[in-house]
Amino acid sequence: MLRARAQHEFANNPLARRAVEALTNACWGGSGITPLFRDRGVQALWERWSRSCDASGRLDWVGLGAQILTSVIVAGECFVILRVDEAAPGVPLSLQALPPEYLDESKVDASTIGGIQYDGLRPAGYWLFKQNPALTDATLESVFVPASECLHVYRPLLPGATRGQSWLAPVLLSLHELSEYLTAALVRAKTAALFAGFVRSADGGNPLSQAGGIPPLEPGSVIRLQPGEDIEFSKPPPIESAFDPFVRAQMRRIAAGLGIPYELLSGDLSQVTFASGRAALLEFKRGIEGVQYGLIIPSFCQPVLRRWAELARAAGALPGDADTEARRWIAPELEMLDRRAEVLTDLLRVRAGFASRSEIVGRTGWRAEDIDSEIAADNARADALGLVFDSDARRRTQQGQNVPELAEQGAEQ
Repeated sequence: MLRARAQHEFANNPLARRAVEALTNACWGGSGITPLFRDRGVQALWERWSRSCDASGRLDWVGLGAQILTSVIVAGECFVILRVDEAAPGVPLSLQALPPEYLDESKVDASTIGGIQYDGLRPAGYWLFKQNPALTDATLESVFVPASECLHVYRPLLPGATRGQSWLAPVLLSLHELSEYLTAALVRAKTAALFAGFVRSADGGNPLSQAGGIPPLEPGSVIRLQPGEDIEFSKPPPIESAFDPFVRAQMRRIAAGLGIPYELLSGDLSQVTFASGRAALLEFKRGIEGVQYGLIIPSFCQPVLRRWAELARAAGALPGDADTEARRWIAPELEMLDRRAEVLTDLLRVRAGFASRSEIVGRTGWRAEDIDSEIAADNARADALGLVFDSDARRRTQQGQNVPELAEQGAEQ
């Protein structure tokens, strides 16, 4: 019931849709969470495989990950089957994402609870339907899928939780009531627009039957009624002055329940300042990093990488001694309001030895070696053409002045 209500709000409520998209974009983004390998050959093989890793052939690694995360947020969980697929490019592995409706909860025995079979405290496998049971005329036949071939991605809210809960659960009632309030306000506004006048005659006759009918209302006009006639206007209900404050309060409540800034949920930037906006983004960033490194990477990314490496070695795509350990997982970085201050902070951290250039560059999804190669190629081309740019630290200081030593060498030559 809870899952169905969450899916209904996501499908029909624009605020719920916006909240889910904001969380998905912040956690996964347009580039996804990708591994960074030391071995260039392993990196190239992963990039080739990730472009068509979806078993249905519709999505790549980025699109499939966004779909899985959306299911986790809305429905609370998602199942990912690791299929051996000989047609997959490079590595015979494809990923099939299934919503929680596919779990056959009718399977119950001494070691199986709600379609999940356990071996001690660990899941041993899952009973999954072959077809979506929500479809008309679907075959309600389930098969057992070992846990080594199926990932159960969800966020356990409490110790021992075996199923996931929709992230929309704390705000479902608020979303529904706010939607009803806005609908009622819209009906009231439509009613208020129905401004009408009523002409009363002494004999109770119909004024429309008189010659000329009812005089029209025009700006600055003086209208003389017939003897014994009177006019009365309707009094539509006024728009409440507390409408905006009430809606904002409810949207702030919904944003707090979902852990996202109010401005991201509503798009209302009228009352945000630099300090308040930055404070909200910093707190949101900490929450997003918790989801990325505490849920997505250990529950989805790393298990897929382990299975991918096993099948790559088995298929001969990689040698047995290939280093398939991810040096770092590159997650999308949430940009702050003042990007210049962030860059200067990174510069100071590198100069102080608190971070490496590889770490700073790796956050953007690039390899430091690739950046260095491109810089070297740009400098060589500029030297061959006799060009000097301010970006060339060999010839220009940060203030745009010539480097004295190089200037003297150039004069001697």
